[in-house]
Amino acid sequence: MIRYLIVLVFIVSAHVVQGKTIEEYVKEAEGYQKTGRLKEAANTMEEAVKEYPGSSDAYAYLGLYSGMQAGETKDMAEAMRLVGESFEMLDKAVSLDSLNQRARFHRGIMAVNVPEFFGKLEGGIRDLEFVVNMCEQSPDKVSSDMIVSVYDLLGKGYQTKGEKEKAKHAWEKVIEIAPETSLAENAEKNIKELINTEQPQPIKEKKPESPVIAGLKEKVEKEPNNPVLLVELGKAYFDVENYEAAEKVLKKAVSIDSSDAKAYKWLGLSLSRLCEKGYDERIYDDTNLRTNLVFESIKFLDKAVALEPDDIELRFLRGMMGVNFPFFAGKLNQGIDDLNMVVESGAPDAIKAEALYLLGFAYQKKAMTYWIEVVSKYSDSRATQTVFDGLRPAVKHIDLSEYSSPIVVIDFVLGFRDELPPQTVVWIEDKNRKFVKTIYVSGFSGYAKDRQVNLPKWAKSSKFIDVDGVTSASIDIGHYIYIWDLKDSSGRKVKSGEYIVNVEVAYWPSMKYQLVSTVIKVGKKEEKTVVEEENFIPYVEVKYIPKGRK
Repeated sequence: MIRYLIVLVFIVSAHVVQGKTIEEYVKEAEGYQKTGRLKEAANTMEEAVKEYPGSSDAYAYLGLYSGMQAGETKDMAEAMRLVGESFEMLDKAVSLDSLNQRARFHRGIMAVNVPEFFGKLEGGIRDLEFVVNMCEQSPDKVSSDMIVSVYDLLGKGYQTKGEKEKAKHAWEKVIEIAPETSLAENAEKNIKELINTEQPQPIKEKKPESPVIAGLKEKVEKEPNNPVLLVELGKAYFDVENYEAAEKVLKKAVSIDSSDAKAYKWLGLSLSRLCEKGYDERIYDDTNLRTNLVFESIKFLDKAVALEPDDIELRFLRGMMGVNFPFFAGKLNQGIDDLNMVVESGAPDAIKAEALYLLGFAYQKKAMTYWIEVVSKYSDSRATQTVFDGLRPAVKHIDLSEYSSPIVVIDFVLGFRDELPPQTVVWIEDKNRKFVKTIYVSGFSGYAKDRQVNLPKWAKSSKFIDVDGVTSASIDIGHYIYIWDLKDSSGRKVKSGEYIVNVEVAYWPSMKYQLVSTVIKVGKKEEKTVVEEENFIPYVEVKYIPKGRK
């Protein structure tokens, strides 16, 4: 009898220790999530995973909240870690129960929303299609809210893949299932954008091919699977700067022979050149275009070095790219190691000198990383002010003898350097804050303006009406002077009166932002205003020069 009582005590104790159910954990975590407390939501689901290690739902929600935290953090390294953790949890959820539509849905959400270089898009689309199939077979097993979101995500995923018809069909399903909702409105907008991007583009005239390329193409036509010929043709395309053709040919070469270091070298270099081309109309369809090219070029150069680790030329090329690529590529330290190897090798002096210069540039970037952390995390400290003082350039002045008055001279300094050049804009409003003209804007392409611009005040004021005519190369830390000819965006002369000159700047990844505005009176008398109150734009001088004056 005592033995049975002991067993009963163990059974009761087990139920008491277990405490909350999975549903209760999920409800508690959702409460945290709705109030923006994602860390607490993730912690709650971590407790659920410990208590219910066999629960697919517990891992599915933990994976989702880890991923959502990645979208909130400003620390790129932390974001990458959280994304990896998110997929680890979501993969575990699906492995525990492959029929769990919640786990598939959450993994699909993450896969469609993270940049394509993570390599999760294909799998995410399959997860979302799985939920659609489940809904078609058993409609009662999938909620209407979930299936609407699934179709919306599929539209985004298909669009990223370039499958526009599938994307259009998915968004049409959103409109059909949830008419007159914000999701339906957004779907209609997305479909219109798809239609606009399908308009035929003007055909570019092809340049005549060189005899070398023509000869190699003939040989490749006879031996289409000869990797040696394909590499020669790819190199020939690279030499004439036809990097798209080089990419296509060289990818075929490495698919046939994965042991050719030269093929990987020229493929990586071709993709890196495509990274340098800047923004074009392709980025409207794929805003991760350049990011994906960066990661792909690194991947192929890594393969080349793995095949020929003692090749100093490969080490130099990878080192040069590693220190020049944006910070998010995460290859700065690898680049430093490669360049140190070059310096210590028997390479020619000219190559060693170049490697040393690049090492200096690399350590300068590392210094900036520390200074950005100081400014971002300890903005009120004395060290932050020291950073600004050290970075702030001297203010210069301009000789106006070459300009015809009346004009307004806008003289300002950008006093901070981030990992990437900032988005900067100079524009004019009248005294009632009505938009007059954009003088200069940088940092994005007109093709992507409604997706990438992070200059909120100017965007709201200008509505981008004159952006394509004034967009120029990005500017960085330094002193700049621009001239306003007293004309509005349509080219008409403005009337006398008060005008507001605005200088707005947005930095990334530090997420620092500043707007400086000052009023200048346009009339018969010379006017001048100076603002010296900020750090990111430490100096703004606006001067009106009336007709006949210099």
